Amino acid sequence: MRNFTKLLTVLTVSLFLLGGCASQLYHDYIMSGQVVTAKGRELVVCVADTNNLKQNKVYDVYRAVYDDNVITEGESGYSREYVGKVRLGNTKDEHFANATIVSGQVMPNDIVEFNAK
Repeated sequence: MRNFTKLLTVLTVSLFLLGGCASQLYHDYIMSGQVVTAKGRELVVCVADTNNLKQNKVYDVYRAVYDDNVITEGESGYSREYVGKVRLGNTKDEHFANATIVSGQVMPNDIVEFNAK
């Protein structure tokens, strides 16, 4: 009975987490801005909500980089590195849009900064 309870708990948590991947929250807070594909200068970017898409607007792009030489305890080895600029184009569906590289070497998994300060 104890193993059955553990199995049921693991399945419930797994379903909850997998269900979250398909939700709007996933696109809004986790995937928004992520470069999904890159082919030459053409990109596909997750924009979370194409209703507010500002077509032809230029945005900065960053890459998460890790420094193995972090020495100070508690210091994060991750930082953001500026890699270029992209211009958003037309929408593909409700969550994705085309983009074109304006400058730099943008690759899949780079992050487009929509909420620049």
